[in-house]
Amino acid sequence: MLSIKNLCVSLDGSRILRDVSIDVPENQVFCLMGRNGVGKTTTLKSIVGIHRPTSGCIIFKGKDISQMPAEDRARAGIGYVPQGRGIFPHLTVEENLFIGAIAQGKKPGRSLERIYSLFPILKDFLSRKGGMLSGGQQQQLSIARALLTEPDLLILDEPTEGIQPNIIDQIGDALKLLRRGGHHNEPGLMAEAVQLLKKLRDESDYPEPALIEKLSDDINEMRRVGAERNAAAFTELSRTFEAIRQKGPHEGNLLGEEIANALDQLHSEKSMTILLVEQYLDFCKELADNFAILDRGSVVARGSVNELTDEVVREHLTV
Repeated sequence: MLSIKNLCVSLDGSRILRDVSIDVPENQVFCLMGRNGVGKTTTLKSIVGIHRPTSGCIIFKGKDISQMPAEDRARAGIGYVPQGRGIFPHLTVEENLFIGAIAQGKKPGRSLERIYSLFPILKDFLSRKGGMLSGGQQQQLSIARALLTEPDLLILDEPTEGIQPNIIDQIGDALKLLRRGGHHNEPGLMAEAVQLLKKLRDESDYPEPALIEKLSDDINEMRRVGAERNAAAFTELSRTFEAIRQKGPHEGNLLGEEIANALDQLHSEKSMTILLVEQYLDFCKELADNFAILDRGSVVARGSVNELTDEVVREHLTV
């Protein structure tokens, strides 16, 4: 999805980044870490086009965007949540939400429903000025604003900074859902599908009831263990349901369509690639698939999050 190769950036005559190279795989969470002042925010600002590199290149979805204007990078699918939130304090929550999408000529549809499900408090405060929100609510608003542009890559700079623990948990849950592409009302849709299957089983003369039982069992199992730990279950659900529709006499009836709609919605949200700058170690370990650590403008450690050992933390992150 994103590849940075030998990136060098100088600001006001000072060299900030020195041959930084990182690869952010598609549909994963990548955490960029490091002590204060080592170039993490500069790296993010270079990706979104605020800073121009002196050398090196930035490849996004196979295209070199190193010299592309920032607004074109946003239209290409990069969403940015800056450190400090960057909301407009004198605009309402609703105006803040829509400003990014409107600037790109987009009309949020189901994306808005998803936003309100991820961050319900925003729907209650639509008419409130952004500056009247708490720090955590402002962070939710900033993330939601970026999501309404429907990005392929979401970049967040210190999203947990100065935020109360319960909102950190909400943001973490939202990022997990965005990474895997799960539907925002997944539990409700699963419960709906099970009830519809029960109705189908009780009211129709279906020649192979074992298929209906299998689909019901598949859904209940997913509800029990969580779809995040069993992503392949979505594919299995689709296959079983397709077999039911092909073999059954109810093909095309309303009930069959209702079940299809519920299951289709479970697949409807695309997964997202996330690049995260964060100093809250537990948050990174819980969310990230891969990491890189910067020190004095250079990458000094990298790997899967399982390789982020106590020794690595002591050497490169402990102050």
